[in-house]
Amino acid sequence: MGECEICGNRSANTKIRLDNSVLCVCKDCASAGSVIASPQPKPSAVPVETGSIKLGAEEIVVEDFGKLIAQARMKTGLKQEEIALKLNEKLQVIHAAESGKRLEIKLARKLEKFFGIKLVEIV
Repeated sequence: MGECEICGNRSANTKIRLDNSVLCVCKDCASAGSVIASPQPKPSAVPVETGSIKLGAEEIVVEDFGKLIAQARMKTGLKQEEIALKLNEKLQVIHAAESGKRLEIKLARKLEKFFGIKLVEIV
């Protein structure tokens, strides 16, 4: 149990998404965002496959995805139009991603593979 990242209460055991951030908060502050994970009763001992994703985990795009994509594209020397053609995406979608406006998980995975960069994290 940690400290609530909103009010400072010591009983913070709920994860919420507030804008593009994930915070650990107390039950009173949980309504400030959308709950990602709340305290669960301890399950009985069940073997878990090593390397598997935790239950309740969520994939999110890293905060500075636009800057990372732009840097990676410039390193390759390609134009946005060329990236769009190679990934079979619309130019507007690539432009929106590179300018940091929006990025779907599916496209983020394509860009990660294409450029060899990290754009998605599991929380």
